[in-house]
Amino acid sequence: MVLRSLSRLFMPFMVSEMQKKAQQSMNEHYRRQQAQQKKAEGEIHVDFAPPKPKKRFSFTKSNDDFVDYEEIKK
Repeated sequence: MVLRSLSRLFMPFMVSEMQKKAQQSMNEHYRRQQAQQKKAEGEIHVDFAPPKPKKRFSFTKSNDDFVDYEEIKK
């Protein structure tokens, strides 16, 4: 019975202290996140780069030699 009455007295204090600690933790996390996002002048940051498309056929010039040919008509 005594324990129950003491817990009723101290519980609001304990909850408020836990709330303050959680708030401080969230504020610190937010400050660190904001500090990381600051960029130096002229610095470029890319969040997403689309994947390069797969090449099915290669129509680009290569280092192979090109040989001319003539059609022979019969």
